[in-house]
Amino acid sequence: MSDQVPLTPQQPGSIEEWAPQAPKIGDRLRQARERRGVSIAEASATLKIRAPILQAFEREDHSQLPPRVYALGQLRTYAAYLGLDPATVAAGWQGAPTLEGAPVPTPSQGVTSAMDRLVALRPGVIRSTRGVLAMGGLGLAVLVISGFMVLQLLRFILPPSIAITYPIEALSNLEAGTLSYELRGTADARASIVIDTSAGAQLTTEADESGLWSLLVPLGTGRTEVVAHAVKPGTGGESSTTAERVFVVALPDKVAPEVTVAQPSTNLAVENGDVPISLLTAPNSEVAITATDTSGGLIAATITSDASGTATGGISLPAGRWTLSFSVTAADGALGQATRTVDVSFRGVMVSVTGGASSTWIRVWIDGQLDPTIGVSGKTIAPGTRLIFTGEKRIEIRSGDPSVLLIALNGRTISGIGSGTGAETYAFLSTGQVQKSSRR
Repeated sequence: MSDQVPLTPQQPGSIEEWAPQAPKIGDRLRQARERRGVSIAEASATLKIRAPILQAFEREDHSQLPPRVYALGQLRTYAAYLGLDPATVAAGWQGAPTLEGAPVPTPSQGVTSAMDRLVALRPGVIRSTRGVLAMGGLGLAVLVISGFMVLQLLRFILPPSIAITYPIEALSNLEAGTLSYELRGTADARASIVIDTSAGAQLTTEADESGLWSLLVPLGTGRTEVVAHAVKPGTGGESSTTAERVFVVALPDKVAPEVTVAQPSTNLAVENGDVPISLLTAPNSEVAITATDTSGGLIAATITSDASGTATGGISLPAGRWTLSFSVTAADGALGQATRTVDVSFRGVMVSVTGGASSTWIRVWIDGQLDPTIGVSGKTIAPGTRLIFTGEKRIEIRSGDPSVLLIALNGRTISGIGSGTGAETYAFLSTGQVQKSSRR
């Protein structure tokens, strides 16, 4: 006698009710838009996305949407505009839709009977069915591969997308003294974002894997126009449209001093040297110079204008693209500003040596040869005196007290040189390394 307990069908109504489902993605988009109090037409005009596409997102009508890769980019832009998390919305959109009200399957005798009939089929019929299924599977695989290849081709040849999602407004009025503003937007994954301003600055950043990007843009007093476009990674193809924003920084009650920059010129390229500075501003004024690069580096310096308002000099910067901001504050607190973008590069090795708190002597070898301008007996360098040496691979400097010298290698300030206990020699390499040397 068997100990097994016979199975009985599940009694109707014994399955627990499903918990209420979270709102669909389309419902979330519609509810967020209604909370913001904007219409489909207003959102379409701001985002430059056609109204039928936005309506299709809210209805979850896939038949009215562009290819999926572009639809997801527009969906992220719409979500960010509505204050939703773009990554969460995109992930929810990619998931398979859940069928509401789908019946819960229960065991039935009909299924068993159908299985019995299938087993009873003649072997020849079964083999024929297998052949038809194999042919259908092969055709489906060909269609999937072909669709994937077409999608990749479209992604390769079509221009990248670009959109600014913050600020939403095309024109932003800002308080007096606002020096910068953070832009945020969407583009193709890993696309390069290039932003030009009417003040002459050019800034770059890169979108992340989800297509999101942000960048801090320097602003001047008054009106600053900002234009952004995208460059596709790999192909270099540029976006067919641009995204623009306008910022108006309120003028202060006091009149700011003018700053007219002659050097550096816009997008100046400098190799193996200081960035030249020549500007005209209020007489006998201190000019604050702030240099920032695309990776967040910052270098500050100051120069002073003479009785005619002319200020000249130079600033030593490492290799990279730098945005220079020139600021002059008048006695009454009014601020005048100007910006320039420069590209700095180095070939070989360049070392600048500036005398520090006290005088000391130096001797210099360039690529193994004694520098004739310094001589075998060396030269005394007084406080504030600056000398520049260039070579192909290696510059060696021996000093009676190198700890009092201010040294920069290819525009980068080198600290911690010298122990302060006597004469020492250091080698500065084109690779950016600094080593102790045995030369005397």
